[in-house]
Amino acid sequence: MILGIYGYQDAGKTKLVEDLVRSLVRKGYRVASVKHSPYSKSIDCEGKDTWRHGKAGSDPVVFSSKVETALIKHSETSATDIARLLDAEYDPDVIIMEGFKEGAFPKAAIGKVATRKGTALVNPSLKELVSYVERAVAVDRMLEELPGLDCGKCGLDCRKLASAIVDGKRWLRDCVELPTVGVEILIGGKRVPAGKFVSTMVDSTVKGMVSSLKGYEPGKEVEIRLAAKRKEPRKRTKR
Repeated sequence: MILGIYGYQDAGKTKLVEDLVRSLVRKGYRVASVKHSPYSKSIDCEGKDTWRHGKAGSDPVVFSSKVETALIKHSETSATDIARLLDAEYDPDVIIMEGFKEGAFPKAAIGKVATRKGTALVNPSLKELVSYVERAVAVDRMLEELPGLDCGKCGLDCRKLASAIVDGKRWLRDCVELPTVGVEILIGGKRVPAGKFVSTMVDSTVKGMVSSLKGYEPGKEVEIRLAAKRKEPRKRTKR
């Protein structure tokens, strides 16, 4: 889940984020955080090797040492794109966005600041923040168990059903389209909703095709990748 923390300067945002991250990590959650600045400033310094790489045209530039790795991209990147990158590369349970006032994710307003769209909490205590995040993560995890069809056959869409299950008001078995086989379909790295019929059909079809192949072992996980376009071999240039 993604949670934004916003407010005026010196409102206590960073201290709250620090305490929130520490509390979540202690509970076993994987946490990533992002600090947004409204000013035109850089963590890079003029004259440094990374600065020289960038001035020469490299974008992004990566600094790597025994203690850290920093990626420097020479353009502004939206909160959504940053979250997408973090999610794809590191799969955190929680992404904390400090300073972003806009974005299609829930936010907590800190201090005397006009609330923005998506604000779920106003001046919450640390305990309230932790409880909010834990429930949101639980809903996200339950949502991954559901097919994602939003068919409405249970009377709810998938997110509302996941929320009701977490609150103990519904059960996972209430999902009419819940697959009985372990099939996951990804296109471009994004999960495609698939109900009981499609999952069963894919499972039986793939197993029927690969069962005759050398190396196939019943009970073992099967993974098939379909490239968007076959890469043409590079032509060797004559010297």
